[in-house]
Amino acid sequence: LNGHSIEPYKIHAGKTVPIIKGGEAFQIHGGKTVPGSNNQAIRMEEGEFYAIETFGSTGKGLVHDDVDCSHYMKNFDIGHVPIRINRAKGLLNTINKNHGTL
Repeated sequence: LNGHSIEPYKIHAGKTVPIIKGGEAFQIHGGKTVPGSNNQAIRMEEGEFYAIETFGSTGKGLVHDDVDCSHYMKNFDIGHVPIRINRAKGLLNTINKNHGTL
């Protein structure tokens, strides 16, 4: 769970914002997470936009994964992948038609 940078037509653009003390900011390139290079912190820069996601807490500083998934995202770094299951093809076509890159 992290906040994240936003770019035009790309809601999860690459930089993260940790939501817990001591959390590490990182960048995403080619679908892989990359920590700051040369031990330099990844910083927000002027002109960038961010979604800062807030979550309820008991104050203990613990995050637990749950079995339910509440949201999904397309991986923009992957080109065309053939889909063989007709229902999955139909779902992806509906997503592309109605939601584009968001």
